[in-house]
Amino acid sequence: MDPIFRPGVIPEPAELRDGQVLLRNWSHRDLPCIEEASRDPVIPAGTSVPSPFSEKAGRAFVERQRGRSASGMGLSLALAEAGTGTAIGLMGLFHRQQLGVVGVGYWTVASRRRRGFTRRSLSLLSRWALGLPAVVRLEALVEPDNDGSIRVLEGAGFRREGLLRAYLGFDTIRADALIYSLIQGDVDEVDLPAGPSAER
Repeated sequence: MDPIFRPGVIPEPAELRDGQVLLRNWSHRDLPCIEEASRDPVIPAGTSVPSPFSEKAGRAFVERQRGRSASGMGLSLALAEAGTGTAIGLMGLFHRQQLGVVGVGYWTVASRRRRGFTRRSLSLLSRWALGLPAVVRLEALVEPDNDGSIRVLEGAGFRREGLLRAYLGFDTIRADALIYSLIQGDVDEVDLPAGPSAER
């Protein structure tokens, strides 16, 4: 899926946080997180996480994430533990072809999964994004056998809309994708943790 550039549509918040997770800008001190992600059997295949890892490649990854907002491609934030500030994953927003529609992407390193960090972070980011004037719909694509990601999406209030057959391309193979979405009306109907506080 080719990137769509819309400068100024998605601003860069200083921070989004609740009591357990913090979404912030990427830093070169986050290299240990990127190194762990690079060893994951799945993350590098669907992202720009470098594999094999090197300090140079890790620093280049950080700079690419920082540049997504300035270029108008979207927004990439480090997912960090609120208590320590340690990066444990990524949360991103990326423009779709249709105006008002934004895709979400995320990953969490294996050592921090199944603790609720990813779901809480997606809830924070999605509610903040739907509060932006130009964003009316969030979308996520997930392979049907990715049970962990499906739990994250459904736990954050996203609704499954259908199956896109042979939609995702990975090198020489193609894969089906489930499409999930979230609009403000969905948020109003579900009981989830309180919305994000943006600190400036």
